[in-house]
Amino acid sequence: MGACATQTFSGVTQARFDCLVQKATAAGIAIAGDVGQASKDGITIRWQFDPAGQTLELQCTDSPFFLPCGTINAKIHDLVDACP
Repeated sequence: MGACATQTFSGVTQARFDCLVQKATAAGIAIAGDVGQASKDGITIRWQFDPAGQTLELQCTDSPFFLPCGTINAKIHDLVDACP
């Protein structure tokens, strides 16, 4: 399947980003650094965190055919919302 739309989150502090990194690590996804990409179970996520601007871009760039972008992007949104 192709890439999903990029989601941009504002008001993402370093502490909030660290929270997201911890959640990803607990799920077995290694996030290292402010920019990069990681894959697990056929899903590839790209991220770009701007600590100065407090913005975070997340995009699913690849996923299995049975996982629609709507489902993936909703899960990403839920994870970001779970970090204060």
